[in-house]
Amino acid sequence: MIDVRQIRDNPDALRRAIRRRRVDPAKADVDRFLALDDQRRTLQQEIDGLNTTKKELAQLGRTDPEAARARGQELREQGRDLETRFNEVSAEWQAILDWFPNWPHADMPDGVGEDDNPEECVWIPGQGYLPADRLGKGEGSKGIMPKMPLHAEGEFAPVEHADLAVTLGVDTVQAAKISGSRFTYIKGDIARMQYAIQRLLCDELLGRGYDMIVPPLLVRERTLYGTSHFPEGRDQVYAIEAQNVEDGAQLFLVGSSEPTNFSYFMDRTLNEADLPVKIFAYTTCFRSEAGSWGRDVRGIKRVHQFDKIEMNAVCAPDQSNDIYEEFGQINEWLLQQLQLPYRMVAKCAGDAGYLATHRQRDGEVWMPGTGEFMEVMTDTNTTDYQARRMNIRYRPRDGGGLQFCHTANDTGCAMGRMLIAILENYQQADGSVKVPEVLQAVVGKERLIPDLAAAEGAGKADRKGRKS
Repeated sequence: MIDVRQIRDNPDALRRAIRRRRVDPAKADVDRFLALDDQRRTLQQEIDGLNTTKKELAQLGRTDPEAARARGQELREQGRDLETRFNEVSAEWQAILDWFPNWPHADMPDGVGEDDNPEECVWIPGQGYLPADRLGKGEGSKGIMPKMPLHAEGEFAPVEHADLAVTLGVDTVQAAKISGSRFTYIKGDIARMQYAIQRLLCDELLGRGYDMIVPPLLVRERTLYGTSHFPEGRDQVYAIEAQNVEDGAQLFLVGSSEPTNFSYFMDRTLNEADLPVKIFAYTTCFRSEAGSWGRDVRGIKRVHQFDKIEMNAVCAPDQSNDIYEEFGQINEWLLQQLQLPYRMVAKCAGDAGYLATHRQRDGEVWMPGTGEFMEVMTDTNTTDYQARRMNIRYRPRDGGGLQFCHTANDTGCAMGRMLIAILENYQQADGSVKVPEVLQAVVGKERLIPDLAAAEGAGKADRKGRKS
């Protein structure tokens, strides 16, 4: 959440931020919040005054016990009434505060959607970075991106990943029988390729001094509230029935290890000398994808369960922007290691992610099979927004008062999507897929060979399932 003092001092700036971020003004109602804030402060003053009177009543008790008892009863009734009114006002006050977005970075572009996201850079294997005067917004450099897979031998019409994946060990048909639609099995050589990508990035992060963490995947509500995935993104989260959970607690499956990674520092005070703390996790993640039915449902682009490497940092305020840039450099390092054509785009105010976002960029790989860019990673600076909700503080070197930390996070690699990017850019005319050179030692081969019989069987099962 943002500092309440800043809201009182800059209500017009907050109104502009709400409009730019396209937050529902009925939920993020600044005028109502300020009115409640005045009521809340007045009630708090009355409660404090009442408590002072109660202390003074002790003196009256020594001289006139009967009068003291009568007055005490009167004050207790007044106190209960004030506490009830204070709690009611505070509940509405907090509900509105929870919908206020983080203050946008000065360089966050204006815009309402992905068509307004400017390209920060575009990189093509063998060519390097495009000149700045060839960058644009939205589809931007789409018109000059390669029509053929860059690593293909010969000319042919490239196909979408879903048609390739089914021949190479990705089985969504059997998974649908087990778990329902939008789940998948990944097996054999393509599973080895996912493991190779994992090792490549994990080894790089370990070499850079990041600590690896294995976090819980089931969390309580405060964790998701703390990172601002609640209340805004609640419809994307799977809730676990409480009846079989220890103590009957409500638990949720995480859509990223970000909430649990940052929750490790919840209610803690760190020393400034120990900042920044940089960690990463490789975990399975879960997302309901509510509202996305009919979009990108073929293959493994938009599924309910997926694996991801997440990078996170808890830091001092003067470090968060540098870490944001460092995350972006790591994103580019991985994409260049895999020799994939990509671009980095700055998310505009209307397209930026959750409410905690101060500044955000996406890494997007060019997909010749579909003729579009696809997001594979996201880098976000959330300043002190999450730390305020999770009560993560640090003790300054100079001995001053405790301060809230800053947090920054990055989807270092969405595994399924990175596999898609490789399939589309390394596909061959015969349906095989070259393995990126940097992954070959772990995969154990230079090329993935399609199993056409398996693909045909999967197609028949798919058609049969649709008829039934």
